Amino acid sequence: MRRGAALLACLFFAACGGGGSGGSSTPTPPTVVAPPASTCGAGAADYMAAGDDDMAALGITCVQSVRAGKETVLQIPHGMALDKAGNTYILDRAKQVIFKLTPAGAMSVLAGSIGNYGSQDGAGGAASFNFNYQSRIIVDTAGNLIVTDTCNNTLRKITPGGVVSTLAGVTEPACEGDNGTGISRDGLGAQALFNRPAEIALDVNGDYLVIEQRAIRRVTPAGVVSRITWANDPANKQALILPSRMAVAGDGSLYVVQLARIYRIAGGLASFVAGGGNAASDDSVRDGTGAEVIFRSPRALAVDAAGDVHIGDYKTLRKMTPGGVVSTVAGDGKDGDVRDGTGAQARFSFISQLMINSSGNVLALDTGAPAIRTITPAGVVTTSAATPVTSASVDGKGGAARFNRRDGTAADAAGNLYIADYQTNLVRMVSPDGVVSVFAGHGVKGAVFTHPYSIAVGPNGTVYVVDSERISRIDGGATTTVLAHPAGGDSDVYDIAVDAEGNLAIAGYYSVSQVSSSGKVTQLITDVGYGPRDPNDFSFRPASIAYDRLGNLYVADSDSKAVYKYSKDGKLTLFAGSPGWMGDRDGPVRTAMLGFHGTVEMAFAPNGDMYLSGQGLLRKVRPDGTVSTPALAWGKPVLGGIAIGNGMLIGMTGYAVLHTPLPAD
Repeated sequence: MRRGAALLACLFFAACGGGGSGGSSTPTPPTVVAPPASTCGAGAADYMAAGDDDMAALGITCVQSVRAGKETVLQIPHGMALDKAGNTYILDRAKQVIFKLTPAGAMSVLAGSIGNYGSQDGAGGAASFNFNYQSRIIVDTAGNLIVTDTCNNTLRKITPGGVVSTLAGVTEPACEGDNGTGISRDGLGAQALFNRPAEIALDVNGDYLVIEQRAIRRVTPAGVVSRITWANDPANKQALILPSRMAVAGDGSLYVVQLARIYRIAGGLASFVAGGGNAASDDSVRDGTGAEVIFRSPRALAVDAAGDVHIGDYKTLRKMTPGGVVSTVAGDGKDGDVRDGTGAQARFSFISQLMINSSGNVLALDTGAPAIRTITPAGVVTTSAATPVTSASVDGKGGAARFNRRDGTAADAAGNLYIADYQTNLVRMVSPDGVVSVFAGHGVKGAVFTHPYSIAVGPNGTVYVVDSERISRIDGGATTTVLAHPAGGDSDVYDIAVDAEGNLAIAGYYSVSQVSSSGKVTQLITDVGYGPRDPNDFSFRPASIAYDRLGNLYVADSDSKAVYKYSKDGKLTLFAGSPGWMGDRDGPVRTAMLGFHGTVEMAFAPNGDMYLSGQGLLRKVRPDGTVSTPALAWGKPVLGGIAIGNGMLIGMTGYAVLHTPLPAD
């Protein structure tokens, strides 16, 4: 199974409509039951400590659910802020919450409910958000958190006590379908409109500066929104028109990133400072002055008291003087396991946000680790004990093993889990007792992969793997090529699935084809539509495909936010969800809503139930298409991979493999 434009909104409806909204729904928040105090023993996962309130409702404290790897509180952190008391706030887009980390190292959920997407204001877990990779946070002069709720198109305020309100903007779906109205409008509070608010910075006067599509907006603490304008210096070889990252200096000047160039806006004039273009590779990054500097991908800025600009340049930390002299402070810029050290001895995954603390050290949010790293002016890199580095590729048993954020997963009948490890070019196997080993790749079983990302297990344990060049079949100790890309006329292969007869289904960008066991390629589902406003639209954007045990093929369609069933006799019907409607409502087909927020995978239990990941929390779909959100013993993990084997439900978070017995029903 594997990763992730047109709506099919009326295709399978007798009439359009239904509950919810075109971009999100706001469910009634769950009742939070205070968990009992507990101390988990070795090998047990304490999900309540990570904010899983449903564990208390189940009467479960510690769960022996981690098969291998190390589960982490942080999954995909993208935003970070500091308050005057030394508390650190972290925005986690996978869990859709804001964490609070005290100076003593205590982590708690300040606002939001794990895995719950929405736009609800309220206190603590009653609030909901719709963050993506662009969402960021700051602490204002009054101690409130200000959050760019990117996919809701709003600016949210969170008090130190965790009470969430909408400060400005109107809630609308900004990251799906037609991306909202795409209109910006000045005004007060709900009179204002944003166009995907993203980066945010605190101005010297206490206002909030917000980057949106092709613009920078100014927002007062009272919620008055206006637009910042500037003129481009005639000496600029490229005009500043597409700001993406920014930081405010003590003198009020604004440093702004556009692609791989950095500009300074002062006195209403945007002037080029440094950067001559994107590096083609890590080896072509270059220090220097002005246009001779080459950046890899500047993703974060912070200005220190001396006026120097610190730059999170993908996997390195670099520093730029006001005169445009750039040097590399720490990081070797290479792929591989994250590590502490001095200068080029240190390694980052990728830096998404920077802060300067009261000691003058740089705090870097290392999203792929996931960890908070501290870098001294001398380039000494250390990792916060509260957020230890977990990302790595290490074989071993149980907690000794480590994983990078994974792509595809699949399980065989014995319960072994297979993982397509994109970064290491391997297929790794996790046995039912938690032993992690290399199954194929780097010559093992004759396989050499180039970034594998999708995987399926067929009859008799045959394993199929998709990488950037081909679809391979591993049978016994031999690896052969099934198809080279492209397959079935598509320019990409998104996912694969295998039925009991050995037929291989291939999900392309807009269609699904099948390769029979004899090698014949047949187109099953083809794009015949042109977009969301075409009334005859029949387009698909497959996020995942899977066969049930009867040989019916299912397509999880990220465009319509629904799951479709392609029967063995060639009939295509809506199976689950409400096409064109996004949310987390349970219920029968055309009433339930799905989210398609992350990596989507499907797996079928022996009784015909489907388990569907990538929806915030794991969803279960009965054979009649009724969707529910099951309460399972492993709590509320945010899963990407999902598989079933030997009576076990097996899931994968970013850094751990979990398992729990399949429910009896």
